[in-house]
Amino acid sequence: MKDKLKRDQLPVEKAKNWKSNFKEEADKTFNLKLSPIILQKDTYKSLIGENENRVRVYLGLEPEKNGNKYVLCGYAVSSFLLGSGDVYADYETPVYKLSEVNEDYSNNTEAVISSIHLYRKWRAGEIEAEHEGAPFRQYIYPNAYLLTKFELHELFNTQNRSSIKIEFGIKKTMDVIVSAVTDQLLKSAGDVGDPDDLEEFNNTGVCPPFCDERSIYNS
Repeated sequence: MKDKLKRDQLPVEKAKNWKSNFKEEADKTFNLKLSPIILQKDTYKSLIGENENRVRVYLGLEPEKNGNKYVLCGYAVSSFLLGSGDVYADYETPVYKLSEVNEDYSNNTEAVISSIHLYRKWRAGEIEAEHEGAPFRQYIYPNAYLLTKFELHELFNTQNRSSIKIEFGIKKTMDVIVSAVTDQLLKSAGDVGDPDDLEEFNNTGVCPPFCDERSIYNS
C-alpha cells in the first residue's frame, strides 16, 4: 500500500506529468530562460510574521536579456485574509526577490513593479509578438501563485528545510464549450469551422472535484 499523501502533496506520477507537460509546452510558447526561484526559510519567516500570513509569488522578467531571451524571475510578498471571505490582500512590504540568495527589495519596490509589468507585457503577447506562441501565453501562464500554509509549513517547519525551489508544471484537463447549434453545423458532415458570430460559454465545474459523491452515476 502506498503511503498516504500529506496535505497539498502531489502524487509522484502527477508531478512528473505536469513537468512533462511544461517541457512540451515550452517548445511552443515559453520563449524565456528560467533562473532558479528559491524561497529561503528566513524569508518565509519574515513573510508569514506572527499572524502566519500566506505567501504570494509574483512572476517577473529581468530587465536585461540573457543572450536573445528574457529571464523569468519571482518575487514574494506577504498576503493576509481580507475580511471573512476567501480573498487575500498583499502587504506592500516586505518583498523579496527569490534568487538563489533571497534579496530584500522592500526599499526598491519600483524595480519589482517594473519587472512584473515587463512579464505581463510578455504574457499579453506584446513582447516578441512575432513568436508563434505569443497569442496563447495569456491563457497558459498566470500572473502569480498564492501558496498554501500547509505545504510551506511541512517543508520549512516539519522537515526543517533551509530553502525550497519553485518550478513549473502544466495541468491538462479536457473541458467543455457550450454554444448554440446552427443549421450549418447540423447539415454538414465535415468540419466547417465555427461561425465568427457564434457565442461560446464555459462556467462548468469539472468532475472531479465538482462531483456528487452520492449519485448512482458517480459510483
